[in-house]
Order: sequence, then C-alpha cells, then structure tokens
Amino acid sequence: MSAKEDSNGFGIDIPFAKFVGLHVVEQNEERSLIRVDQRPELLNSWGVVTGGVIMTMLDLAMGAAVRGRVGPKVSVATIDISMAFMNPASGDLVVEGRVLKGGSATYFCEAEARSADGKVLFAKGIGTMKPVLPRK
Repeated sequence: MSAKEDSNGFGIDIPFAKFVGLHVVEQNEERSLIRVDQRPELLNSWGVVTGGVIMTMLDLAMGAAVRGRVGPKVSVATIDISMAFMNPASGDLVVEGRVLKGGSATYFCEAEARSADGKVLFAKGIGTMKPVLPRK
C-alpha cells in the first residue's frame, strides 16, 4: 500500500484525516480506535479541542468500524449522524467506533470520544453509514 493510499492507517486516502493528524490505532470486526494528539492548531478560543475535530473523529471512527467489517478499501458514506458533547476536551483524544447492527446496505454505529486514559467522556455519536465503492 502506498503512502497516498494509507491515510494514517485508515486503509484508504482521507486527506482531511492526514491534515488533522488522526491515526488509526485499531480497526477490526469488533471496533475501530483512532487517536489525535492535542496541538495548538486544534484548539478553539477557550483552549480546548474544537468540536469540529471531535465531530470528525466520531464520524471517521464509525466509518472505520464499518470498514473493519466490509474491507479496508471500501469508502463509507455518512447517511445520518447525531452527536452530543458532555465535557470540554483537552489533551490527547481517542475515539472508539462500533457497529451496532449491520445489513446489506446500511450500518448503525456509535462512537465515543474520550481522554487518552479513557477516564473522561467528551462526546458520543450515533450514526447510519453506507458502504460505497471508492471513487476513481
């Protein structure tokens, strides 16, 4: 797999994931786990990780969980997503994505964003994802 194809472990090229600095720690049939290290470019005016970064991580973790089931080269489109923020996020973040139910066309997923040590829950998301053929 070339560096262009491997977007920090996602298995497909996701330029925005590279830009933000997201890394896949784990991706299998049970779950996905992605991580980002806090740095000044990801902070908002309050000095915490911006909600857009967290939303991106929740979305991509659910997509990675689907790819863990259907194959790493499959693109995943988000049909619907809902997120809730529980705590301001500071420090390094990890997000776990899981498939709750999968079918032939859609997958129902959830994801949680936590502190790197897993003790603080920052946000939770649920979404409906659809595997699609990669664009050429």
